[in-house]
Amino acid sequence: MYVIGISSGIKHGHHDGAAVLLRDGELVAAAEEERFTLAKHARGELPRGAIGFCLKQAGITMREVDWICSPLKTYTNYAQRLTEYFKYQFGHSPRIELYDHHLCHAASSFYGSGFSEATVACFDFSGDSSSGLVAHARGNDFRVLTRFGRHNSLGLYYGMLTQYLGYQMTNDEYKVMGLSSYGSADYLDKFAQLLRPAGINYELDPELDKRRRDADIFTSDFSTRQERIFTEKMEEILGPRRLRGQPLDQRLTNIAASGQKQLEIVTTEVIRSAIAETGCGDVCIAGGVGLNCKMNMEIAAEPSVKRFYVPPVPHDAGVALGAAMMKCSEAGHAIAPLTHAYWGPEYSNDTIRETLDKIGAKFELLEDPVSRCVTDLTDQKTVGWFQGRMEYGPRALGNRSILADPRHAGMKDRINLTIKYREEFRPFCPSVLYERQAEYFEDTFDAPFMVVTFPVNEKVAETMPAVVHVDNTARIQSVHADSNPLYSRLIGEFAKATSLPVLINTSLNINEQPTVNAPLEALHTYFCSGLDVLYLGNYRLSKSS
Repeated sequence: MYVIGISSGIKHGHHDGAAVLLRDGELVAAAEEERFTLAKHARGELPRGAIGFCLKQAGITMREVDWICSPLKTYTNYAQRLTEYFKYQFGHSPRIELYDHHLCHAASSFYGSGFSEATVACFDFSGDSSSGLVAHARGNDFRVLTRFGRHNSLGLYYGMLTQYLGYQMTNDEYKVMGLSSYGSADYLDKFAQLLRPAGINYELDPELDKRRRDADIFTSDFSTRQERIFTEKMEEILGPRRLRGQPLDQRLTNIAASGQKQLEIVTTEVIRSAIAETGCGDVCIAGGVGLNCKMNMEIAAEPSVKRFYVPPVPHDAGVALGAAMMKCSEAGHAIAPLTHAYWGPEYSNDTIRETLDKIGAKFELLEDPVSRCVTDLTDQKTVGWFQGRMEYGPRALGNRSILADPRHAGMKDRINLTIKYREEFRPFCPSVLYERQAEYFEDTFDAPFMVVTFPVNEKVAETMPAVVHVDNTARIQSVHADSNPLYSRLIGEFAKATSLPVLINTSLNINEQPTVNAPLEALHTYFCSGLDVLYLGNYRLSKSS
């Protein structure tokens, strides 16, 4: 049985379109639509490019697909509109099955974890008329303990904070999270007025929501991203907001820290209360707020939590996976745990060579890129690393990555300034060999998807200053030889040369552009940035030698 799961939709508020293909419960292919449209988040678009890739990867046509599965179960006539869409775009529509948005999130995390039982929490912006849920999952059964109302939303709360600080909601929340580490929670008492814990639930002050107060000028859809979403009450409590482009001061930085801390307090209380009700300390997190790695660190540190899992796609791209998993599970197929994220397109050396020849690029062909790349890294060069299948999810995990030596603090500023073109406070993540991560980071567990931060071992922090955030934490990627042998070998050879089994790893893109998919996009990033060297498969390009 072939099942395609999709995310996003046809309205302006829909985003993070993706498609996945499962065959009898086994994942075959998965990719986000933004990598094909080259428009970040692919807003308001069904994932035509990602669907086409999935079919090509499996070597099938749409007529061989048994089911198309999607969230948006509560949308009027949506199944009929999907049927017509697939007939128009692909000449045929399989049967359509719609599921609840947040059950799809929950399924993507629970089935991906491999746990037989789990306490599952979905913290999101909104979808299918709610903003998340808590459930006790066991086998194929999801017993919902509570749902969070559409307006009582942690994603909305953090979006308000993001807008207040002068950034773009549903895009720049990670900037607020990074900024928060530079401040102190001096405004925590004020945030306690805005967002209050309530055991397995919480309460966001309803007077903050502009669409509720001004219901006469808003439709049932959410406001557009260019409009303010919070009322004046937020400024009455916190003081004047920051306009986009204005300088940051310590007051605003402390507000970021306080807002982040209140999120951590509330979600940790939800998990603690949920575990008390389910009796299960194995925890799965999903929903867009699940990308908040500082929050995840605090939840994982909660004493009642035993094992902890966040998928590589906790955001809306993950509901495509969850929907397909639910259909396959209903059909009796076993779902394998999701232990890696390498499910996207890959390009042969021959294909790469064709692209290089077309643009007249100068390059050299290497028998093995690893040894030469180690030399480049130890020579303090910044490296674009384009290998194997593209990652499914927002994190580069060693196949579409920018790599560098973390032993010098100045490397962070250099990459931010000359390659990524982004704010100086933004941190970079370390990729570390799984078997050696406990030497460098504290309280670790397997974290292959860069979705949890960990405290850095103070005894070794000075050996890798470029990946240690100002709060002495790092959002690590645990690298396994069985899931990515080439990348694991690269880090291993770097460790032999430097005694450090850690590399800086950030996505192969320029700020505000999607992570690259194809060789031509990698070349565009290389030539339009300060990258020193680019490895495309076995080909090496250098701006110096």
